[in-house]
Amino acid sequence: MDLIGPLQVRVMHHLWKHGPSTVHDVHSALNAKLGTRPLAYTTVLTVMRNLSRRKILSQRPQGRAHIFEPLIDEQTYKMSMLRHVRSELFADDVDTMLRYLAQDEGISAPRRQAINLCLVSPG
Repeated sequence: MDLIGPLQVRVMHHLWKHGPSTVHDVHSALNAKLGTRPLAYTTVLTVMRNLSRRKILSQRPQGRAHIFEPLIDEQTYKMSMLRHVRSELFADDVDTMLRYLAQDEGISAPRRQAINLCLVSPG
């Protein structure tokens, strides 16, 4: 499965959470998030059309608008990305991947400790 960019991921998160939507719906929702740079309508339209061309979204007309819907569910996409990171970035070395995760200060200390417990001890 193809990697998608950060703005494409934001669009997909909206669609996974809210279901089939128009460009207008997604544009309004993305621009309503505080602390994010405002996006042009045409930018969101282009992103959604590109996702449709890549067979990640379906696109069907509804009156003057189009409804876009995910063709890939969130769990399938996330698992695919996790497998990609594991194989490409960590050469299928799960212990090293977990060690990096256990060092992520964005994760609470108790959770990092639990991750460390999953590591296979050497020897």
